[in-house]
Amino acid sequence: MPKIVKVEDRRREILAAAAATLARHGYHGTNLQRVAESAGMGKSSLYHYFPTKEALFAALADAFLHHEADVFARSARDRGDARTQLRFLLEAMTSLFDEWARVGPLLLDFLQAPRGRDRVRDTFRTARGALARIIRAGQREGSFRSGSATALATTVLACLDGLFLQELVEPGCTRGARGDLHDSVARLLRRGGAS
Repeated sequence: MPKIVKVEDRRREILAAAAATLARHGYHGTNLQRVAESAGMGKSSLYHYFPTKEALFAALADAFLHHEADVFARSARDRGDARTQLRFLLEAMTSLFDEWARVGPLLLDFLQAPRGRDRVRDTFRTARGALARIIRAGQREGSFRSGSATALATTVLACLDGLFLQELVEPGCTRGARGDLHDSVARLLRRGGAS
């Protein structure tokens, strides 16, 4: 009796194998043959799911961005006061840094893809919106300073992205700074401004 394969389960297995291969060999050192071997399948079977390397890596980048947006949305849910929500969110996002550093080169390439920039922009908008909701709640509570919640959220994301960029270029260099991120953001949002 032939083995029944669920297409979505197999796609997830292939994407996991692609991520592992990418982490081991880098974007340019990863090809469909290596991914197929890592996934325990033949290259011709891989073509059934992903006809090109570009299609495979676009799907991997898209899956990663979806995962990131999901973590952001789950972390931004109501968990007490705005300060607590913000701390939880920042801790959740910095916990992704190691994963981000592994797929960073792929995400940079994905920005050049036809739909890549739109997908990354959507992820930023989701993140900015979730942060802005927390900031507005903190402003209503009197915990955070007044001002455009969207502009403040953009600045907080810039702090996260700055750390991510450093982690991408020099893996491990942000470990000590991750704990300081919340204190820096708290100073930025403090009533009376960042002093």
